[in-house]
Amino acid sequence: MAGRVRLGAVLWVLVAQYFLMLFVVQSRWEVPHSWLRNAISDLGAATCFRSADVDRWVCSPWHVAAGVSWTVAGLCLAAGALLVRPLFPDVRTARAGLALLVVTGLALVVVGLNPEDTRAALHVVGAVVAIPVGEVAMLLTGLALARTERWRLLGCVGVVGAVVAAVALVLMVAQVGGPGLFGLWERIAAFPVLLWAVVCGLVLPAGRRRRLRESGRLSA
Repeated sequence: MAGRVRLGAVLWVLVAQYFLMLFVVQSRWEVPHSWLRNAISDLGAATCFRSADVDRWVCSPWHVAAGVSWTVAGLCLAAGALLVRPLFPDVRTARAGLALLVVTGLALVVVGLNPEDTRAALHVVGAVVAIPVGEVAMLLTGLALARTERWRLLGCVGVVGAVVAAVALVLMVAQVGGPGLFGLWERIAAFPVLLWAVVCGLVLPAGRRRRLRESGRLSA
């Protein structure tokens, strides 16, 4: 069981490659790329085009790398959620939150495998599921941790992050700021749950080891 938990935590930490690859893929662009205007999905677009509604150029030479990165991140998120269960309190909110993280990860896989410009329908379905479900998952797992003495602060961070992401999602759907701010709201809505998995993968196993040492079940 301990080995499975460690593997799950490692998988969650590996989600961090998602953010590294965003910068790597973006660095290969020769047309202007803006985190305010451009959607995250533009990095995975298989063709080059210019949006008619806003000065938004899309031409991503390393789009395959973006798709692979998103697919790997989704698999790591989903598989990790299945393995890290012992790191969370044995309560309904934690179980539901982890189940929703599996759904979020699988939806991200759909996004990664289906570029926005060649298989738009599947791409949109994946994104529409991944972002709000991920926010609810982050909220539930954060609430579960916030109700414990040891992880109260971490749990509160998760709850606040989920609320901020949800507000950004509302602003994105409401098109506040128009197309020129779509990319900003989308990133604030989508990134927190992935960062949450990385942080939990780093922090929770260390706390579990301390508890085992304190109980005499793990040698120092």
